Amino acid sequence: MHAREIMTTPVIAVTSSVPLPEAARLMARHGFTALPVVDSHGRLLGLLTEQDVIRAGIPGDADPDAGAMLSGHRTAGAVMRTPPLGAAADLECGELARRMSEAGIRSLPVLDDGVLVGMVTFQDVLRVLPAAGAS
Repeated sequence: MHAREIMTTPVIAVTSSVPLPEAARLMARHGFTALPVVDSHGRLLGLLTEQDVIRAGIPGDADPDAGAMLSGHRTAGAVMRTPPLGAAADLECGELARRMSEAGIRSLPVLDDGVLVGMVTFQDVLRVLPAAGAS
């Protein structure tokens, strides 16, 4: 089975200028573990994960602006993971799972010529494992 057969579409994404608290609320409202960050043409720029949001909100000695997240001064683009990790729509499920596992993420953007077309999660892959093993 391929990414295009199990991906969720349309995709909810944010631009790099979206305030981090707004992105966090969007993730929480939809139960997302990650949000793709795209440019105005839908090209993937990065991936914002739960871990990135939480890490950005923890004040530290090295970053006096770390607490700025709460006032909306931090953006998705400031803390997103780059370079962007994505998968082609024809990538097999086993490879999708391997990439997510190696990157330590639970969802992966699906791209068509660099443009975001879907998202695949570990749950999507788990749902098709019994069918893949039966064939």
